[in-house]
Amino acid sequence: MGIGLEIPVFGAHAASRAVELGASRIELNAAGSYVDGGLTPSLEDLENVAHVKVPVRVMIRPRGPPSEPQARDFIYSDNEFERMETDIRRFKEAGILNEARGDGFVFGILKETPQLTNEGGPRVSKCCVDEDRCHKLVKAAYPFKTVFHRAFDEIVSSDDDGSNIDERHAWNAGLQDVVACGFDGILTSGGIGHAANNVLMLDKIIARAETLGIEIIVCGSVRRHNIGELVQRLKLNQRDHSTFVHSACLSTPESEHVDANEVAGILSELNKISPVVASDKIDNKSHGGFEANNDINSEYIK
Repeated sequence: MGIGLEIPVFGAHAASRAVELGASRIELNAAGSYVDGGLTPSLEDLENVAHVKVPVRVMIRPRGPPSEPQARDFIYSDNEFERMETDIRRFKEAGILNEARGDGFVFGILKETPQLTNEGGPRVSKCCVDEDRCHKLVKAAYPFKTVFHRAFDEIVSSDDDGSNIDERHAWNAGLQDVVACGFDGILTSGGIGHAANNVLMLDKIIARAETLGIEIIVCGSVRRHNIGELVQRLKLNQRDHSTFVHSACLSTPESEHVDANEVAGILSELNKISPVVASDKIDNKSHGGFEANNDINSEYIK
């Protein structure tokens, strides 16, 4: 199957440029929010990208990482959660999103799971999917697609205690939690850091995700200089379903302008390996190439 290029953009102008250069899908973020990892865009930004021909995924994230070094990201206060739910409903009620095009939302919420050490000593902090809150947001987003944000990488890395990769189970439980919530996809680099450094973990996540019927979108410093090796090591061109890679393709982080040379370089490398998924070839009635899990969706919208 083919490989699609999803480009996160920061403002409406960048969105139009990304599509013009060949993006198969865009993730719409607020202008100026790249340094925060992407934040909820304005309604005006969404209105200004209504004309594009590719799926638009809207970021729902009220703030960037906490300033305290030890504080975990993607854990939100009641007020922040209410703001996320309100934003989803506001975007939906505007009547701009197109279900047939494959539009949707990107978000992720975690909760702490304190645990005792093996010696019964101090409690250590791990995290898991906040299923209750995520359920509510997926329900609010219905019938539009939903992607679990890179909060998933926090789950994977919170279980990294130096043990053999085959003995780490947080990622597997996290995958099942995300599926149970009704998400259509997961944006992940296989843990904190770059995708190229997490290939073994990514390979396991992708293989397991295929059995669960959920799309994995590979991200994390994906660039033209490493995309070819990354695709080959993950065998993305040999998977049974279409796959997406996610790259900001910025000329500089400060400018937030899409770099035409970077996009062209990535597309060139992808085309050497596998045909790039065009926007009009995406099966928007499924999970980016996966059959929709109607049991989960029907349960979820009650």
